[in-house]
Amino acid sequence: MRFKPTVELCYLAGLAGRMREPDRSQVGILTQNEEIEQRFIKYALNLGVDPRKIMIEEKASFRHIYFYHSKLAKMIREVMKERTTLAKKHGGLANAFIAGTFDANGHIIRNMVTIRRLERGDELLLELMGIHNVNSKILNIKTFLALINDSSLLAKEVHLS
Repeated sequence: MRFKPTVELCYLAGLAGRMREPDRSQVGILTQNEEIEQRFIKYALNLGVDPRKIMIEEKASFRHIYFYHSKLAKMIREVMKERTTLAKKHGGLANAFIAGTFDANGHIIRNMVTIRRLERGDELLLELMGIHNVNSKILNIKTFLALINDSSLLAKEVHLS
């Protein structure tokens, strides 16, 4: 990476890193969770996005929050490309990335925690962090939650019996 990644950038990469290819400067999320929406906006502003450039659209039961920022989009792509090295360089950055991924695609059903649409790089990063998963299901939930609890909004909703 040619830049120094931050916790905010890594969280955004996890949250919005699966950007559509046709417009490589768009960074956005689809969400129903207002807290995640507010955090996305807050982190975007902290990373230098002009507040007037942040757009919000209603889409069925979801809200699409996005902005165009080619430099930030490129940095997110770099974090996505190099995500497996985050665990080796700085654990806090890896935790933030996984927390963003969980907030974007995580589900909690009873005592089961899953993350949909994990890519191979995500699975490898989880393994490097000591988190085991099979078919998107997290096997060692307590260890997983301990790693991301400080960064993830969705993890705060998990109550294990």
